[in-house]
Amino acid sequence: MKRTLTFLSGLFLVLFSFSQNQLDVTIGAGYTAIDIESLVEEDEISGTVATDWDQFTIGLSAQYFFLNTSSFQFGVEAMYHHLYWYSVRVPFGSQDINREYTVTAFRITPIFRFGKENFAFDVGPELNFNDGTEIGLMLSANQYFPINDKIDIPVKARLDIINGIVITVPITLHAGVRVRI
Repeated sequence: MKRTLTFLSGLFLVLFSFSQNQLDVTIGAGYTAIDIESLVEEDEISGTVATDWDQFTIGLSAQYFFLNTSSFQFGVEAMYHHLYWYSVRVPFGSQDINREYTVTAFRITPIFRFGKENFAFDVGPELNFNDGTEIGLMLSANQYFPINDKIDIPVKARLDIINGIVITVPITLHAGVRVRI
C-alpha cells in the first residue's frame, strides 16, 4: 500500500510539473429554472404563498487547471453564485408576515475538461454551500478566442443542476479571461 501511494504521488508530481497550468476567471448571467411555488410549498409552513420572485442569476467563477494533456484537463473551480430571490406571505394569527429570501451559493467543483485548444466541454460534480450542502452537476461548452500565446477570451454556455429542496437549474452565459501560467 505504501509503495502504491508513493508511486501515485510521484506520478502526480511528474504530470503536474510537465503540464502548463491555466487560470480561467469568468462572470456569467442568465436565468434560474426553478418552480418557486413548489419550493415555498416544500420549505414553508402550510398556507404560505409566494408573492413575488426574480429568477435572474449571476455568478463569478475562478477555475484553475493543473493537469493538462492534449485533449484532457483536470482542475478545480470556486464560484459565488446568486441564484434567485423570492418573497412570501406567511399566515401568523390575524396578521400575515412577509419574508424575502435571496438564495446564493458558494460552490467548489472538481472539473474534467475534454476538447481541443479553442473548444472544450467541462463536466464536474458540485458541492454547493448555502443553507446546507447540496450536490450538483456542472456542464459547460467553452469557446476560446486567442489574444496572444498566454491569454484567451473564453465564452461559455453553462448549465448547473443543483439537487436541493426542489431541483434548481441555473442556465448562464459566461465570459472572461484565460491565462496560461
